[in-house]
Amino acid sequence: MKSKNWYSLIGLLFILLSCSSTKLMDSWKAQNFDSLANSKILVISESPESEVRKSYEIAIASKLRAQKLDAIESHIQFPSLKEANTPEERAQTVQMFKNAGISGIILTSLKQTIETQNGSMASQTGIPEDYRDKASFGPNVGSSDVNPVSTSKTYVLEALTYNLTLEEDKQLVNVCLVDVTDPDAPDKIEKTFTKIIVDQFK
Repeated sequence: MKSKNWYSLIGLLFILLSCSSTKLMDSWKAQNFDSLANSKILVISESPESEVRKSYEIAIASKLRAQKLDAIESHIQFPSLKEANTPEERAQTVQMFKNAGISGIILTSLKQTIETQNGSMASQTGIPEDYRDKASFGPNVGSSDVNPVSTSKTYVLEALTYNLTLEEDKQLVNVCLVDVTDPDAPDKIEKTFTKIIVDQFK
């Protein structure tokens, strides 16, 4: 009996591990996106954790430089960069970027984390209301008692690319929304997300 249960457990673990997936949920690219190829691009990763921010910025900027693009990490160029919450602050931040010769921005963030158990949603962090206004530069948690063995977690990440040389309402030139479900390793999210972002420039 114990042997049968052991094999059943191995089978279940195999099924769970094989469910790992990554997909590009949504993407959009402006016709003039390619004009960024000769621009200095600043990579900004929004994260409350400094090491996570640095890790993502390094990964993305390094891959862009490998494709002969002029990319720089925000934690290197602007180590004290803060979030711009008002139109005035955004204007000041954009001007600071322009003064540094930067005309391209890649802004990445974790937009949502969804946890499911036995196929039903267990908890979710809500996407901010301003998510729908993608042209703007810039947790509700529930729970239920279910078997933790069948827990699945999906990370929804967003990358927005801006061209600061264009008119303000046309600066957004690329949007990528990616989901990674049950990553096999902690760094799989970063690697996959980075590849999708950099592939936009190919």
